[in-house]
Amino acid sequence: MSTSLSALRPGVPETAARRQALFRLWLLNVVAGALIGSLWFFDAPETRAPWIRAYVALALVSSVAVLAALPGIFFLALERWMKPAWLLGLVSAGAGALFLAVLYTDTIVYRLLRYHFFDSAVLNVAFTEGSGDSIVLGGYIWTTTAVVLGSVTLLQYLCFVAFARRAQRSADRGLRPHLLLQPRTVLALGLLPSLLFSQTVSAAADVAQNREAIRAIEPLPAVPRVRLGQILDPLLDEDSDLPPRPPELDLLPRGARLDWPRVRPEIAPGPDAPNIVICVLDSWRRDMFTPELTPRIDRFSRGARVFRDHLAGGNGTRYGLFTMLYGLHGSYWFPTLQARRTPLLVDAVQDAGYDVRVFSSASMSFPEFRQTAWAGLRDGAILDSFDEGLVSWQKDVRSVDAFDAWLELREQRGETAPFFSFHLVDAPHQPYHNPGGPHRPAVGELDYIELGRTTEGPELAALQRRVLNQYKNSVMHADGTVGRLLDSLERRGELENSIVIITGDHGEEFFECGFWGHTSSFSPVQVEVPFLIAGPGIDPGEEHRPTSHLDVSPTLLERLGADPALRPDYCFGENLFDPPARRDRVVAGWADVGLWTDSGIFEVPLRAPGIGGFVQEIECFDARWRPFDDVGARCAEESEALGRLAAECRRFLALRP
Repeated sequence: MSTSLSALRPGVPETAARRQALFRLWLLNVVAGALIGSLWFFDAPETRAPWIRAYVALALVSSVAVLAALPGIFFLALERWMKPAWLLGLVSAGAGALFLAVLYTDTIVYRLLRYHFFDSAVLNVAFTEGSGDSIVLGGYIWTTTAVVLGSVTLLQYLCFVAFARRAQRSADRGLRPHLLLQPRTVLALGLLPSLLFSQTVSAAADVAQNREAIRAIEPLPAVPRVRLGQILDPLLDEDSDLPPRPPELDLLPRGARLDWPRVRPEIAPGPDAPNIVICVLDSWRRDMFTPELTPRIDRFSRGARVFRDHLAGGNGTRYGLFTMLYGLHGSYWFPTLQARRTPLLVDAVQDAGYDVRVFSSASMSFPEFRQTAWAGLRDGAILDSFDEGLVSWQKDVRSVDAFDAWLELREQRGETAPFFSFHLVDAPHQPYHNPGGPHRPAVGELDYIELGRTTEGPELAALQRRVLNQYKNSVMHADGTVGRLLDSLERRGELENSIVIITGDHGEEFFECGFWGHTSSFSPVQVEVPFLIAGPGIDPGEEHRPTSHLDVSPTLLERLGADPALRPDYCFGENLFDPPARRDRVVAGWADVGLWTDSGIFEVPLRAPGIGGFVQEIECFDARWRPFDDVGARCAEESEALGRLAAECRRFLALRP
């Protein structure tokens, strides 16, 4: 057999040579994947001890090898049934290139948000209708991806050809593959020792509560951590010098279903019942409420009550809106979605004869509000479908036009029933579309690859400025949109008899704490939002006591006549007009909740970690989202608050016996 063209001809090289070529191609992908995976550790401290560096390196190799098992199995399957060598090489090269592309994408996602491309939150975005309104990648990203994927596929194909020819020449001479390139050797001397060493160090770090070592491999997506301390703790003396461990809290037990509410508050609005208008600016963080950026809302605030210490219910839209409408912690999102349960607030105003409408520039299918908050609305009550060729700020304009037309139609029909309208203004959400503004220089189109790879130095400062300016211009346009909405209410004679709330669903970060955007931490820039409320009987002024989106639903229900004494039986909020002077506050994310306390911001997983697996333990951070090392001690200080959190997250759940 010719060794020069055998890997390219339709004829089949020897089976052993083909398999050896595929194994070397797989090994090449593991090595390349480990190099790419090193980008997960972009913010690793330079002062790390040598043993931790070795620990991280070996854990990285074993993690990438575990991930590479999928293309490896694919390679073996191809070799069994794909006869033409050139086709086998081409398809295998494409699979390897795709593996590396997904791995690189994951490092970008992780550097932006600190969770992985393989995470269920990302899959939710990928497979939920309407998510395109929230995630806009742009043509540059897709073009770059296509070019890079094609180039890497070609390179891998050439490597396969070279590997096949070399293996066939060795076979023709009766030579066996080099010992170090045999699968058994690689497995026995490379991958298994790496995995064993990293898991041994991990277990020892868990027993000693060495936070540096525990956190060192957290960026890796596929290495479970053995929690040996959970086994040994009961065997240790009470006088052990080991630092205390964080508690294991199971906030969302598996199989739990929604058992809510315990009582249904009744309202009696009366003949002069006020309209309720809730206007949410997506991604509007607290320090972006200024006379310069939001002059129209600032003018409105002079007759409103302004809350200066207000937290959204979470770091993403689903939790910001969910907590506002339901008065429940975001941990209840999944059971509520499963039960298709509507908010008591929306049920109550509908039962009282309110005309309910939702106007949104972004799809109410993502997050799944059509299956939760708005599930009980009649057809036509949700207006969120606009020309697909429009960008967010243009849809905002159309949304307010639709609201004004609806008010005019009510006027023409002589309708006097009060209304409840909910508005989501989308321009400040990534990618911060706007028609232009005074803040320059500003990015035209967000380049997520640039965001992910720019992490320090003057390049980062310049990028932050350009992205922040783009965001500011979007906030200014959103302010004008809200102004048009307020003008429409005033022109139709509805403003003076309307309770109007203007707020954000969550904040937005520009790498102040090491992230871009939102959904990645419970730091102030991601959960602190402006909050204003005005209406009949509401005294203007400023409120400096701590409040939360959890307080919106009970406040409105009680404003319409609900009994305040029943509040604990259907929500966790307080009345906005009589908040406590001090309180711990709860915010939510996809897989965890945040607890704001005097000791720090606790990040608590929804599910208890168990002995092994990928779920992280409780962590504690300062306002800049820098982790504390004495997590166990801080948990002990806030044991009452953590216990209260666990009880509240299970209060309205029916647990499986």
